[in-house]
Amino acid sequence: MGHHRKQRGHDEQRNYGSRGGESRFAYDEAPRRKRLPLGLIVIGLITWSLLAWGAYLLVDPVLGWFAGSVGPLADAGTGVARWFGLGQQAAALRDVANVDGLAGGLIGLVHFVAKPAIVILWVLGSLALLAAPAILRRRSRW
Repeated sequence: MGHHRKQRGHDEQRNYGSRGGESRFAYDEAPRRKRLPLGLIVIGLITWSLLAWGAYLLVDPVLGWFAGSVGPLADAGTGVARWFGLGQQAAALRDVANVDGLAGGLIGLVHFVAKPAIVILWVLGSLALLAAPAILRRRSRW
């Protein structure tokens, strides 16, 4: 008589705990962690790569545009100075300062630094996107 088991449905959970109402399910089931889907990481990498590629391709045209506009901008500045009656002084200052040569040197330096900087930033950003799941997982434990 006392050895009959109570029939349970499939949806009822069994409690095997003997002390304090602890359930066996508390130990068997690992807590669910929120994970970043792999597709989201891939989309982020593709987007980041396209942005870096676009910036890399735009360095030459932007610097070329800037180099082409330095001379006319300096001429316009001299014209404005002439309008205020300072044309000879402004033209002399422009010639002494060698605005075109100075701008050419600056553009060369920016071109030398910009493309490698874009590649380095792309690599660092890609590594950060790949490490994001592990970083977020660690931060969620605290």
